[in-house]
Amino acid sequence: MMNIPRMRTIPEAMREIRRIDPNTALTVTALRRMVNNGEIPYVSVASKRLINLDILLKILQNAGQTQSDEKI
Repeated sequence: MMNIPRMRTIPEAMREIRRIDPNTALTVTALRRMVNNGEIPYVSVASKRLINLDILLKILQNAGQTQSDEKI
């Protein structure tokens, strides 16, 4: 069986993050900026940018680890 990626628009991805972490400090604007800066991969479909939710969660999970490792 093939795994289908959980593709979400930026606002949909933000809703999923808020569902997982209701107190998140991440905003739609910050998420959009990360996409625009190339920090998060996306697929363009018409005028929408779709994000793979699983990849986004991995990127966010690893973001804090890299910064703390650099301080050591």
